[in-house]
Amino acid sequence: MQRREEKTRSVTRSPRTLPSDTVEFCRKWLHYEPFEYVWPFLRDDGHFIANLMARQTGKTFNGMAKLLHYAFRYPGSVILVTAPKLDQVKNIAFNALHQHLRRMESNDKKFFDYVIGNRNILRTVIRLRNGSQILAESPIPETIRGHTAKVVYLMECNFIRDDEDLYSAVLFTLNTTNGYLIAESTPWNTDSVFHKMFHDQAYSKFNTHIVDYTKAISPNGPLNPEFVDMIRQQLAGDLVRWKREMLCEWTEDTDRWLPASLIALCQDTALRYYSAEKQHRGRFYAGVDFGKKQDHSVVAVVEGKRDHLHLRHCHQFKLDTPYGVVIGYIKRLQDNWNRLVSITCDQTGVGDYIVEDMKRSGVRNVEGVTFTETNKETMATALKETMRTAECPQCNWRGYIETMKGEWTTTCPQGCTSSEGNPQTLTPLLHIPYDPELLNELNTPTYQLAKTGKIQYSHPQGTHDDRFWATALAVYSITEKRANKPIAMG
Repeated sequence: MQRREEKTRSVTRSPRTLPSDTVEFCRKWLHYEPFEYVWPFLRDDGHFIANLMARQTGKTFNGMAKLLHYAFRYPGSVILVTAPKLDQVKNIAFNALHQHLRRMESNDKKFFDYVIGNRNILRTVIRLRNGSQILAESPIPETIRGHTAKVVYLMECNFIRDDEDLYSAVLFTLNTTNGYLIAESTPWNTDSVFHKMFHDQAYSKFNTHIVDYTKAISPNGPLNPEFVDMIRQQLAGDLVRWKREMLCEWTEDTDRWLPASLIALCQDTALRYYSAEKQHRGRFYAGVDFGKKQDHSVVAVVEGKRDHLHLRHCHQFKLDTPYGVVIGYIKRLQDNWNRLVSITCDQTGVGDYIVEDMKRSGVRNVEGVTFTETNKETMATALKETMRTAECPQCNWRGYIETMKGEWTTTCPQGCTSSEGNPQTLTPLLHIPYDPELLNELNTPTYQLAKTGKIQYSHPQGTHDDRFWATALAVYSITEKRANKPIAMG
């Protein structure tokens, strides 16, 4: 044991002095110049940091540089990185870490080999020769609690479903090391731990940083002003998304059919999309929303498992994709997946012809639905009610998630508590994977009551709701069949 400790100490005696300033560390060790707007975050030595930054402004890229500084600064430390979906950590966070380290290697390979070495850079683990390691982890409280960490980094913290439990687990993980917690995200729902870090006095120990897009416009940042202006024009009718993703503002979505908080609750960390090319067994129900010039064609597939529905597939086609390609894709799904109980399609307009063409092409169990005001309300309501119906995983209580004072009550009314000691979060009957585009489109449709007494749905100019309606068709199909009700045909 003594020899191992001596070896660890010896490799920390670097031929270079480690800069105490993280910005200088980026310059001298990682060989890049951070933009000035990120200096306050990089130089923040607080133990609790919340970082709110607009899209594509470098929050994860610079966050990973800060983690490397911690790893060199504290030999033998364990640093954890997690996100709503483990693939995010692998494909985004660790990709940024690899970029930093490859830059070190290209500038001074001898020094790089001295402090790290290629064999210590893996897809989900990075080991330094001083004994520190950076690990990718799933956002599961039990998994996080199993570590004694010096630093925990929460990517897209506002999109993590069981954030209260995860936050509690992180605190216990850092307790004995006097560790550091960094939470970063763009805004999503307000009833979340990340929102409290900026607005709740109980979280006053957090140092907060906010960078909206205006601070990152070239030459002061990486954002191209012409490209940003194009995004602004495209989102002119959707101020909610613009404010969230570019101005870093939490917004009220009272006119949205599916509130962000309800969508966040339905996220399932363990859920991944199934590949259309692989074989899968189960009882699957597909929804198809056809589009061509202005709207996309989308195929969504849910699997029914007891009373719960799992969104297993959601594929959006490019604009102008021929309908024959969409039909061929559905045929491939039907051939590979056992079994596709029903394929419910929008047959409004040209969809009527396409549905008949699908049947002639040998696609089985095809049913067409015309998008009338009545049918759209029925389908949208089926989707929302499935999301609102939830149960407690402990006592099996089942009922509706209700709103009180503008917030969703998402915990067990019987008083059950989680393993972290927090109120037990309810589990909705609909499970959806973490997919940012899906989440945004589910939150896109707005509604208003017409003079006829019917609900009218629309979506802001420059946005799309194709994923919403494809998912609604699939959920509508299975809920109607379970209730033994005939689907309203066009």
